[in-house]
Order: sequence, then structure tokens, then C-alpha cells
Amino acid sequence: MKNEVTYSKVNGMKKNIMIYLMIFAVGSLVLRAMNNITINLESSMMEIYIVLMTLLVLSIQVCRLIGVPVKDEKTIREKYIINNVGFFLILWGGIGLHFVSNLIYDHILFSDSNNFTSLFILIGFIVAVVSTKKHDFYLNHKIIEKETKPYYLSVLKNIGGFWLAAIGYATVIYSLSLTLSISTERVMVVISSIILSIMFFSIEYILFSVYEKIDYDEKMMLKEQNSQRFLSKKVILLGLPVIGYAILKAGVYFLYWAAKISENQTNERMFEAITQLLQFWSLDFAIITLFLSFVIYKSIKALPFNKPSLFKYYPILIWLSFAYALYNFAFVMYSLIHPFNINLEILNFMSQNSFYLSLVIMIITLAVHIYFYPYMKINRFPAAKLFLIVAIFPLLNTGGHVIIQIMGNDMFHVMYQVSLLSFIFTIISSLSYYYIYCRMSNDIFVKREIKRVLDDPKVVLSKKLIH
Repeated sequence: MKNEVTYSKVNGMKKNIMIYLMIFAVGSLVLRAMNNITINLESSMMEIYIVLMTLLVLSIQVCRLIGVPVKDEKTIREKYIINNVGFFLILWGGIGLHFVSNLIYDHILFSDSNNFTSLFILIGFIVAVVSTKKHDFYLNHKIIEKETKPYYLSVLKNIGGFWLAAIGYATVIYSLSLTLSISTERVMVVISSIILSIMFFSIEYILFSVYEKIDYDEKMMLKEQNSQRFLSKKVILLGLPVIGYAILKAGVYFLYWAAKISENQTNERMFEAITQLLQFWSLDFAIITLFLSFVIYKSIKALPFNKPSLFKYYPILIWLSFAYALYNFAFVMYSLIHPFNINLEILNFMSQNSFYLSLVIMIITLAVHIYFYPYMKINRFPAAKLFLIVAIFPLLNTGGHVIIQIMGNDMFHVMYQVSLLSFIFTIISSLSYYYIYCRMSNDIFVKREIKRVLDDPKVVLSKKLIH
């Protein structure tokens, strides 16, 4: 019975991931068609393979299971085997064909194939985690019950398997290059792409393995000790890459303008290249931020306190912030992908809209912080006062930008001062938020069951005497 339940949950998770892979591949094909790129093996080998393989696996399942009881243990096991083999071929075969395509065909799609691979992996992991949560299941279900040290040793062994796969990919690429007489330079570019992709895969797998272990341990703590945190410790894990990326991006942008002011062309080109790379990765971190925001929302929702009446609308603000991040990403991609065909009117229109949207979100965020402060104070949330203050920093930063631009004359010096101010406020606000996450996730309280006090039943004496 336990094996049957496990197989069903694994089947549900892998089916969701395969459907995600197919949707991602179809979306990629549509996007290429919209950019007037011919859909063929040269431009879309991986996508065509994923779509055909997913349809094949789903078709085999349907044909094999027609007329067979769905709940039968043998049927569920067969479905598990089909899903397992299909999932392995689709995931690892698709990624392998991506690298083979980059080797064989001399083309550049979306300017940065590494960004595509990292985003592909990141969203795949999130789909897997959401799917496991839905099925009350863990990605590392075989090792999740282990103690901390054995658990992470098992995680490291799995990562070793990923790197063996990378060595396999690199061997295939090198062998093909010898057969097809492909230049060493292009071979090294593809092998570098393999290494970067496996690095992304390994880092994100570690993050989600830690995420799952925290989630499991907190569930056990609630079940066994009836204890809970103000915020889940998952916010510390997810918050670290988010604030790290924000500080790094602001710092590199400042260093770029510092190099431009000092006329150091070598540093200027280097920091410009790093800035563009970080802009390509902005969507990845926007997705992580979205995930972090919902972890915070779910943590507060689970607290045994009466919530403010507007709390139920908090997801709207989360999705609004994510939509703004998507808009900014589209704005950056437009300027980077078509540098020689930029319509200045469209660019100025998008830039102005970005500024006004950011201002609206900052004002709404400040209003939310002010609204939530009494609730946090009454329920003795740690770092409640800092939570009230931290939302002011982005507005001060924006106000400083406006003043510098009004008072400044030389554009280069204005941008240098603006980037310096942004860097300072990014450090202050990011570290403040992270301090709040740490304080709230390290404070534990024991949940007390709220028992309804019933009136004691009254004893009514009968007036009738019994003789």
C-alpha cells in the first residue's frame, strides 16, 4: 500500500514536469516564429524532440492503460516505469540535444543560450517543488527523513551524478567535433555552456534540497513540539540569493560608471559585459523573489493570530510586483537584443512607464507596511519597527535621483552619482529586509490550542417529591 501511494505521487510529479517541459518547448517555438526564425532542426532541435517525446510517452500511457483498473497496484507500477523512462529521456536527452545543436549549427538565439538553460532549469525546479507540495510529497522523498548530516551527504552524491552527466555531455561534444571537424573555439564555448548549466543545476538543486529539509523539519517541529516560527526559515534561504543579486547588480552598475568617469576603457567594457549578463539573469531572480513572497505570505497565513482584513489581498501586490519585473525584463531585452534597431520613442515610452510603475509599487508597499505595523506590534513580531521604516528607503532613493538629475549638468557625473546613491540604498534596504527575515524566522513560539469555554450545565432540582 505504501509503495502504491509513493508511485502515484511520483507519477503525478513527473507528469507535471513533462507537461511543463512540453509547454516551455511550445512557447519557445512560438516565440521564435514571432521573431521570424524558421522552425527546423537547425533552430529548434531540442524543442521538437521534447514535444514529440512527451506526446509519445503520454500516448503510450493512454494506450497501455485503456480498459485496465486505474487503482490496480500493477498498473500504477507500470505507469511509474513508463513515466520514469520517459522523464529521463525527455529531460536529459533534451538538454543534451540543446548542446549538440549549439555545436553543429552556427547560430545565436536570444543572444545568450546559457540564460535560456538556467531559466529552463529554474522553472523546472519550481514546477517540481510546487507539484510535490500539491501531492504532499518531497523531491528528495527517499532521503528526507534522514538526519541532517546523512541527508546532505546524499544530496552531494546526487550532485556527483549530475557532474558525471556533464562529463558524458562533454565527451559526446568533443567526439562530434572530431568527426565533423568543428573549430576548437566553438567546442570550448559549448563545453563552457555545459559546465555553467551543470553549475546552475547543482546550485539550484542544493537550494531546493535545503528548502525541502527546512520544510520537513518545521512540519515535524509543529507536529511533535506544537511549536512554530513567525516566518519559515525558508525565507533566509530564498532571501539570500535575492539580496545578493540586488547588491551585486547595483555595485557593478556603480563600478561601470566609475570606470566611465575615470576613462578606464578596460574596466568599462568588463563591467558593461557583467551588467548585461546580470540583466539577462534578472528574470531568474524575479521568479525566486515571487517564490519568496509567497513563502512569506503562507507563513503569515499559517500563524494562529487574527489577520488584518486586507491581508487576503496581499497576493495581488505580489503579482503586481512580479508583473513589473517582467515589464522591466522585456524593456532590457528589447534594448539588448535589437541594439541597432531601437525605436527611441518606444524606448522613452517604456522607460517612463517603468519609472511611474516603480513609484506606484513603492507607495503601495509603504502603505502596506504602515497598515501591517499595528498587527505586528500587537502580536509582538520581532523587528516590527524596522519593518515599518525599511519601506521608506526606496522612496528616498527615488527622490534623491530626481534631485540629482535636476541639479546636475554633466550626464556622466549625474549617472555616477545616481548609481552611487542606488548602491548605498540597495545595501541598506536589502540588509534590513534580510535582518527582518532572520529575526522573524529564528523566533519560535508554542502554539496554544484555543478552547471554547462552555457554560457549566446547570443542575435543576425537581420540585416533585418521591415518596
